[in-house]
Parts: sequence; C-alpha cells; structure tokens
Amino acid sequence: MTAPPSQETNGEPGRASGQPDGLYRYEPVPPAYYDDDGYLHEDNASQEDWHQRQTSHWREALSLRLPTATVCSDLAVHYREGDRGATIVPDLFVALRVPLDMKRLSYKLWQDPVPELVIEALSQDTATADVSVKHATYEHLGVREYWLFDPQGLTLSTPLVGYSLLDGAYQAMDADRNGLHHSGVLGMYLHIRAGELRFRDPAMGEDLRTLAESESERLAEKRRAEHAERRAEAAERELARLRARLECS
Repeated sequence: MTAPPSQETNGEPGRASGQPDGLYRYEPVPPAYYDDDGYLHEDNASQEDWHQRQTSHWREALSLRLPTATVCSDLAVHYREGDRGATIVPDLFVALRVPLDMKRLSYKLWQDPVPELVIEALSQDTATADVSVKHATYEHLGVREYWLFDPQGLTLSTPLVGYSLLDGAYQAMDADRNGLHHSGVLGMYLHIRAGELRFRDPAMGEDLRTLAESESERLAEKRRAEHAERRAEAAERELARLRARLECS
C-alpha cells in the first residue's frame, strides 16, 4: 500500500507534534509505504550524515552484544490499535524480551511489549519535540529509559541526558564523576567519546565495537605485532654484527 491514511498533524516538517491527548504522532514523508492493515512501515525521511553514522553504530554495537533482543533504528512504533496515525519513530529502541525478526515491517504495541529503552538524537527539525512531546509519549507508554543525545547543543545543557521511569514518571539520571551514565536496562554505561555516544561494558572497561571497528582493531594490533617483530629481528641482526666484529678484532 502506498496511499497514506488520513491523519491530522501539526508540527515540524516531516514530524508531527502533540495531539489533544498530548501524545506524539509521526507525520510520514512521502512517498510512504504501509502494510496490509494500513500501518506505516517505511517513508522518505532523510537524516544528516552524522545522524546516520550514530544510529547505525548504536544498532550494530548493541545487536552484537544483545543477540536475543530486538534492537532497531528508525522503525515505526504503532502504539494504539486501530489508530493508524498513533505512530512514533525512535532513532533507536531496545526490546529485550523480543527476539529479532528480520521480516518485521513495524513494531505494534498490541502485539509486542513496550521497548525498555529509547534513544533520540536531537537535530534542528526534531529537538523541540524530542524534549517535550516525545518525552511525554515515551513516559506514557512506559518505556523504562529515555536517552537524549544532543551533540550540537541545540537544546540541552549537556550532550547526554537520561531519564528513568519511576512510579510512572521520568526522573533524570546523573552521570558519575567520570561522566559515565549508567543504564540499568543495558547493564552498561553510556558516555560521550570524541563527540559520539558510546556504550561501555563495565566488566571489560571497554566501549562496544561494531564488526568494522573490531576488524580495524585486529588489523592495527597485527601491524603493531609485525612492527615489533621486525624491530626485534633488526636488533638481533645488529647484535650479531657487533659480536662478529668483536670476534674479528
């Protein structure tokens, strides 16, 4: 299906803000595609390059670490059955109790449980909605943790702010003295490194890597080992040369 369902929206270009119920409703960017029941599963929304790199990194790094969970970026979440405009599209969400389904077109909350964690990366078009009506929507839906990443300093006083659901309301979570924010959902730390949001394994004390980063590190380690081996061989040859000179003198 390609014809969008009828819905009233009022907000930023390509993003609808709150309706009378105070919940966020996503406005699809044509051309948009819908499943057989009329629910959005894909549209023509574009992202800045830094935004795409970040969400791709989050998805891959967490998917490798959480192979039995559903980790998705830019997948439509429909939160009210029968209301095809009741849709929100998180930059990333994690549903720990839902096995990954590669054929999934969208995520429907009357079929699957509410995701435990959502991350939104603020941009010029979405910053206002991310910190207001989306915040209220995720709180209303019961998302346990909501994280806002603002690398450009558009709205927030710090690049990363996290909220945890307590008695039905979000409470801000403070970073520790090292600038690390603990996620109870992930059992990891979130922090900013070189302007990017990263996930740190507390047991290993290292940031999660993508496959490409792991391969790059493996190759770098191999080059370092080969360089050290060549230096050792050169030193051994020089030592042999000096010994030969002493024997001949």
